[in-house]
Amino acid sequence: MRSDLWENTLMTDPALPINVFHPTFRIGCSLPLHWHEHFELIYVESGEVLYTIGGQPFPTKPGDMLFVNSGELHSASSLNPNEPFTIYALVFNPSILGLKEPHIVDLVAPYTNGMSMIANRIEQTDSRYPLLKKTTLQLAEEFERKPRGYELAVRSYCQLLFTWLSREFTVMQRSDTEMNAFRERTNRFKELLTRLESDVAERVTVEQAASFVHMSPYHFCRMFKKVTGQTFVQYMNLNRINRAEYLLKNTAMSVTDIAAEIGCSSINSFSKLFRQLRGVSPRDLRKGQTI
Repeated sequence: MRSDLWENTLMTDPALPINVFHPTFRIGCSLPLHWHEHFELIYVESGEVLYTIGGQPFPTKPGDMLFVNSGELHSASSLNPNEPFTIYALVFNPSILGLKEPHIVDLVAPYTNGMSMIANRIEQTDSRYPLLKKTTLQLAEEFERKPRGYELAVRSYCQLLFTWLSREFTVMQRSDTEMNAFRERTNRFKELLTRLESDVAERVTVEQAASFVHMSPYHFCRMFKKVTGQTFVQYMNLNRINRAEYLLKNTAMSVTDIAAEIGCSSINSFSKLFRQLRGVSPRDLRKGQTI
């Protein structure tokens, strides 16, 4: 269980700072809210998924493609609680693009410092979609199979993908003043979210959370929903249930002790909330029934 929303994505080869993930999320599983400094290109292979990126919801279906900019908070869950979903996620550090060349630095730097942003959704109806999809899957195949010279192919594909995305899908270019305000606000929220996840049993009120980020409760609630895609109560409840699920699967703690560990006032309220968010009781989950 992470105690920080920042994800230190594993890069197995420092000389090739990219990783390609091809997971199938089982029924009821989700990708918790997190962020990283890398770029991420997502291709939905099967299932219907609700991604939340930078506080914006993106319902997706098979074939859809999404892009996560550096530092953007994002999460994913199935749109259909009775079906799994499978994705490809290409997570790569900007250094793979070849930042030793000054002209490349000039192109990439605005996207690493947040001055420019690439659109989060690439529509299947876009004329450039077929080429982006083909190149993404070719990169994934090279990385998974690792034939002779795959490193050169993977690097080249990354450079092509980022060139096309920055050229055709740039949607935002901020001034220095706008960027500083955006960065300050985002950093405050990341610090708050890290604190909330590190101690799920702590009873933090809306007023206390708003004070932490120097906002009124009214504006905090609006901003929290925009940043996370969830209300403050929804986020806190999901945090608690994520922690409870981890304890149920990885410890011998009793259900009663787990309820107390995550700050639930009674085992009945814990079981009700768990079933509401996971579709199964805590005891049935521990018995190994489908989640």
